[in-house]
Order: sequence, then C-alpha cells, then structure tokens
Amino acid sequence: MNQGLRNKEYWQLVLYKFKTGDRDSFEEIYNEFAGQLFAYGSKITTDRELLKDCIQDLFIDLYKYNPTIRNAELLEYYLYKSLKRLIIKKLKKDKRLEGFGDEHTSFDLIFSAETDSFPDELMNEQINLLQNALKTLDDKKRELLFLKFDSGLNYSEIADLLDMRPDTVKKQIYRILQYLRGKFAHKVLELLMVCYKT
Repeated sequence: MNQGLRNKEYWQLVLYKFKTGDRDSFEEIYNEFAGQLFAYGSKITTDRELLKDCIQDLFIDLYKYNPTIRNAELLEYYLYKSLKRLIIKKLKKDKRLEGFGDEHTSFDLIFSAETDSFPDELMNEQINLLQNALKTLDDKKRELLFLKFDSGLNYSEIADLLDMRPDTVKKQIYRILQYLRGKFAHKVLELLMVCYKT
C-alpha cells in the first residue's frame, strides 16, 4: 500500500468516518487515491479526458452509493477494480473495444521514473535497460508487475481484478522476476521499486 495506507488504524478510522457521512474523510480518500488511479488508468487508455471522466464517475458513485467496504485494504481494491470496469465500459460504449473483452485492452507500461533525473548515470542506464526488457513482456505481465509494485493489492485481489487464480498470479510474478533477475541479477527489485515509486 502507499505510505498513507500503511497506517492501517488511521485509514480504518478515515473509512469509518466516510461511511458515516463525513465529507472531509471522503476528500481525504480522493486525495490519497486519485493520483494512483490516474497512473493505473493511463496504462489502460491513452484518452486522458475519458480517464478523468471515469475517475470522476468512480468517486461520485463511491460518495453516492457508499458501498459496503469492510476495511481500508478493500477500499483500494474496490477503487482499482471499479476504475478498470468503468474504463472498459466507456471504451466499449464508444465502440473502441467493440467485440472485445477485458483481455484485449492494452496495458502500456510507462514508469513514473521516466520524468525523474537520477544523479547516478549507471542507475539511469539500468532503468533504460529494464524498460526495454519489459517491452518484451505481454500486456498482462506488465499489468501484473504494475499492480504488484504500485498498488497495495494482495495476490487474491490482483487475481480477481485480472480474472486469474491467486496461485497463478503468484507464479506468473515469480517467473517474470526470475526472467528479469537473469538480466539484472539481484538489482531487479531495487530497479522496480524505484520505477514504481513504492
């Protein structure tokens, strides 16, 4: 989870207050997640306006319907899953995904680290090499890595989001990391953590 959600007791209180109608708590949830959701959604669609509309619709629905969410971890899962569903629904409505299911959406992995400047030239070079290596992976594997390193979702939640079994998610991530370790040795996790800002 992101830094703010690592304090589970605090976020459990925020969630409780939100569910009892506290508007400040809703605003805090929005401020915590809007950026993450935009980062995730931008990997599914390049249409920034459509993405902004989906995020807005998501938070309107969250406020309006106040879904049953038992804890802070489930809140993050709910937001990711709902955003993906809304994006695909809008793309289908606009006939951009007509006749296709979720598995045909493109997941274009772009690191948030791309806009950063690292003083260490070797780090920059390794990140570039890692990006090139990740381009050889298919969309589903890139999405798996993004969700593993850039969200607070556990294996079961990632599995449900991607319509996979939890043990399959775990095995796939393990195999991807083994593949990357073959190219970058022990530094692969360090590179992924830098790239995904976790």
